[in-house]
Amino acid sequence: MEMVDLTRVIYNGMPKIPILPEVQIGRCFSLDKGAPLNVTQISLACHAGTHVDAPIHVVPNGKSIEELSLDAFVGPGAVIPVKKKGGEEVTAKDLEGSGVAVSRGDILMLYTGWDEKFESPDYNTHPYLSVDAARWMVEKGIKLVGIDCITVDLPTPLRQKGFDFPVHRTLLGNEVLIAENVANLGRIVGKKTRIMAFPLRVKGSDAGHARIVAEVLN
Repeated sequence: MEMVDLTRVIYNGMPKIPILPEVQIGRCFSLDKGAPLNVTQISLACHAGTHVDAPIHVVPNGKSIEELSLDAFVGPGAVIPVKKKGGEEVTAKDLEGSGVAVSRGDILMLYTGWDEKFESPDYNTHPYLSVDAARWMVEKGIKLVGIDCITVDLPTPLRQKGFDFPVHRTLLGNEVLIAENVANLGRIVGKKTRIMAFPLRVKGSDAGHARIVAEVLN
């Protein structure tokens, strides 16, 4: 059985959305400094690194990450390759014409290849979903969509004042969860998979860091 890790490694100073605080990892106890053991301490926003968004991220009184059932984070995988440039939108027509079958209850992953730009400034100007693509996903009945970009919405540098995250609102408002900063999707294109995206159970949180893994079935 082949297992493919779709998760980014968390490390000190890793790239994240500009408005978020810096990712900090260090030792609060260290063998090198005479402590009896090593203990690592992590400080990072829930939307840095590979994570799953909960409805409360944009929906008032929506469910928080620990209120969602385990079933919401595991399901048959469908991977749609998307060839778009930075700042170009992925439309419903692109998804419908992909030739990839998407069924109710699937976990849909969009492979743009943008994960290869993770440590480049280009990572912040990425392909993104159109609202009609988000509506297409809602109509398909998928339970979660993942993307190898920093967000499913319009890139931060292209947003105008008052931007209200329409893709997040469309998806999370209909309880379609969102995974961002996914990696290695190129390894499962065209393969039958079962995807598991279990987030940390943080009380009241709008997102949870997740170890997302694909189990290859063929």
